[in-house]
Amino acid sequence: MKRNILLLINGFGVEKADSYNIYSGELMPNMDRLTKERVFVSIPNNYLDYISAYRNFSMGINEPLTYSLIENNISNENLNNELLNNIIDNVNNLNSRLHIICYWDSSSTIDHLVAYLRFIQNKTNAKIYVHIILCQQSINDYKNIDRGFQILSYELGSNIKLGVVVGENYINNILGMKEYIKCIMTEAGEKWKDLDKKVQVLTQTKTKPRDTRTFSVNNDYKFEENDQVLLFNYASVNLTPFINELYLQKYRTLNLDTIKFYSLFPLKCENRQIPFMFNFAVSSNYMLNSIKSINAKCIVMDKKDNCANINYYLTGLRNIIDNDLKYLPTDDGFIYDPNKMLEVIKSLNNELIIINYEINTCKTIEEIKDRLSKIDAVIGVLDNYIRENHYSMFITSLYGLQVDLYNQKQELCKVNFSGRVPLIIDDEVINLAQFTVSEGSLYDLANSIYQNINNDYKITGLIKRKSSFFSFLYKKPKEDKK
Repeated sequence: MKRNILLLINGFGVEKADSYNIYSGELMPNMDRLTKERVFVSIPNNYLDYISAYRNFSMGINEPLTYSLIENNISNENLNNELLNNIIDNVNNLNSRLHIICYWDSSSTIDHLVAYLRFIQNKTNAKIYVHIILCQQSINDYKNIDRGFQILSYELGSNIKLGVVVGENYINNILGMKEYIKCIMTEAGEKWKDLDKKVQVLTQTKTKPRDTRTFSVNNDYKFEENDQVLLFNYASVNLTPFINELYLQKYRTLNLDTIKFYSLFPLKCENRQIPFMFNFAVSSNYMLNSIKSINAKCIVMDKKDNCANINYYLTGLRNIIDNDLKYLPTDDGFIYDPNKMLEVIKSLNNELIIINYEINTCKTIEEIKDRLSKIDAVIGVLDNYIRENHYSMFITSLYGLQVDLYNQKQELCKVNFSGRVPLIIDDEVINLAQFTVSEGSLYDLANSIYQNINNDYKITGLIKRKSSFFSFLYKKPKEDKK
């Protein structure tokens, strides 16, 4: 089997015309050289976050399988879930209200939510409050967000109201969490009746949806005793910080033990058991399964906080630990030291080594340039290593970056790597004379890498060998002997 290195520069890509022009041959001479000496193409990039990109890379799907499960239930009119009926019964028997906290990260989310709201409305006249947590990464998503708000406003009956809206990143911060809880307990804070105008403000200020601060749309939505709360979540959510802060709040005296929480899919909570309506779907086609099928092992170098999420997608939407998939935390920055990186690579016995760099955490254009320059130095050392040992290195990105940052002159400039990503194949065998590289997804790229590790892996990927006829056309003519 052949050792392969997948070097990711997440956030990096082929700059669009409106970008600041960060990349240059002087900044990254080793990458520039490889684009001329080896195979260099670009592939479409539809991702702005590593979670979506890893999901597609490892399983070839754009949404969690949980979306498909809910989609099937709705299409089959199978919403008559036992737990959901229990929630509705509790609302009716206790003469209380229902709060739905919806994690919105897909165009399907609102369609699903509306279907459930219709079902619930047919079984209760109780007040229903819909609270939104925005999970989208791109400013371009505000078009769909505006449409979603319009759909909700149109579908809402007299007993359903929009309550609080907040960004996922903001509520995950302790200060943001406190502000959200104060709002949900007292209705204090920013209020917007006209959602169109709020969306316009967020778009104009270039606030990513996930970073949106808490604001409310109506009133009378604050938590009361005996209320029922359903988290409309498609992925695992850690509810522990929210529950902890809720019990620490001093804004109102309330018997919080009477407020019951439920979820669409399982979530984490150290304080209490949270009943859920559906269990997570598991993918039968995923990276670890493919790696094991060719008797190979993989190691991922990434920041410690990312490893759990990456493991979840690379193991088929399961939180399992497997000896064929290892992780090496990079928080100390050793991956930016060429000599240290080479020592680590030489010490490993894995057939696939994934090194995850990222530029989306950079705060200025100069910081991005400095980081790309350091990554390029590592690329130079690894290129020598794989040439000497007849290994392979793939250089690409899982997601793009679109952000405004300051340059040295303190001018605000656009950095736009969101269109296409470079793919460099540093391999002595794979060349454009004998192979073609077609367009496809990150999943297709993964299949090509597995096939390069072991030829017994037969699933077609991005890289295909040309027919003998075309190979003949691309053969270089023999030089005349002098």
